[in-house]
Amino acid sequence: MLHLVDTAATVEITWNQHNFQPILMIKIFALTTRGLEAVCASEMTSLPGTTVTETAYRRVATVYEGSPTSLLTLRTIDDLYLDAAVWTGVGHTRDILAAMKTWSAEIDLNRAAQICAGIRLIRRQPLFSVTASFVGKRNYNADDIKNAVSEGVGSAYPWTYTLDDGEADFNIRIFIEHETAYVGVRLGKVPLHERSYKQQQRAGSLKPPVAAAMLQLAEVSPGHTLLDPCCGVGTILIEGALMGAIAAGGDLDAEAVTAAHANVNTAGVNVDLQTWDARRLPIPDQSMDRIVTNLPWGRQIIVDEPLETFYWDVCAEMERVLAHGGRIAVLTSTPQLLHFKQLRQERAIEISLFGQNPTIALYKSR
Repeated sequence: MLHLVDTAATVEITWNQHNFQPILMIKIFALTTRGLEAVCASEMTSLPGTTVTETAYRRVATVYEGSPTSLLTLRTIDDLYLDAAVWTGVGHTRDILAAMKTWSAEIDLNRAAQICAGIRLIRRQPLFSVTASFVGKRNYNADDIKNAVSEGVGSAYPWTYTLDDGEADFNIRIFIEHETAYVGVRLGKVPLHERSYKQQQRAGSLKPPVAAAMLQLAEVSPGHTLLDPCCGVGTILIEGALMGAIAAGGDLDAEAVTAAHANVNTAGVNVDLQTWDARRLPIPDQSMDRIVTNLPWGRQIIVDEPLETFYWDVCAEMERVLAHGGRIAVLTSTPQLLHFKQLRQERAIEISLFGQNPTIALYKSR
């Protein structure tokens, strides 16, 4: 059986008198795309009861008081973990692996297991997986960390280790920054970046949390008209529609538009999709409040003319259809090719994605 200690000894619980959902005070950390930490922190603090305690490389730590289920609604993060332990003195040599095994056996996982069991089904004989990542060079790799941690946890808890994260009831995450390891237990069954609607994928398809972050940076609000002229499989448009925007978009690739239709149907949202050339948009002047797009980088998606010419034409069209006071957010690895005659660039944020360092460029009409 799942070993859980007495609730009163491990977690502070009050009750919401309106819906009888437990309200917990817990420490959590979110992992996100490098460069989007501030966006992630902003979204988390918009959730009532959340206080950000630290923002670091790819990680945002918070104290949260509320129903844990509400945390699973966050859109700009890759994944969310209940804070289980912090290890210091995590060196770069292999002898630290023995220490990790010992430390893993000492982690109190009961509270995290109890919180997870309160929001989703857990097997009586749970399976657990381990994921690990670190910054910089070390004399061991992620698999070495997984082996050490799985042996330590397996010696202390009646849980069974599995290599299949999708099969596991609990995922234990080891995130190492320099000589400090942050240890967490995933709150949800699957990573938050794995959206259930995204059944169809194509080359260059955008990560949903990055799409959601771009929408937040563009200050998309319910009722805004939203355009993605190079929509691919529709990730930006679906995330926008889920926010309440009136979303429309298209792509020159008819197969991509077909995939976008499938994803839109799975998501259960309304999005106007067309097959079109973004250089000649069938859209009236000044009709779009927000334009958010991931322009082709000339790598995974190849255009039929020099990239500079393509960008020049698409930028002219986006500027033409943007409403007065509107905003544009563009993700590209070649921001120097963006050209707008009347728009003012507000910010440029470099992120890490697909092994590249593209930029989210933000513009506003004058």
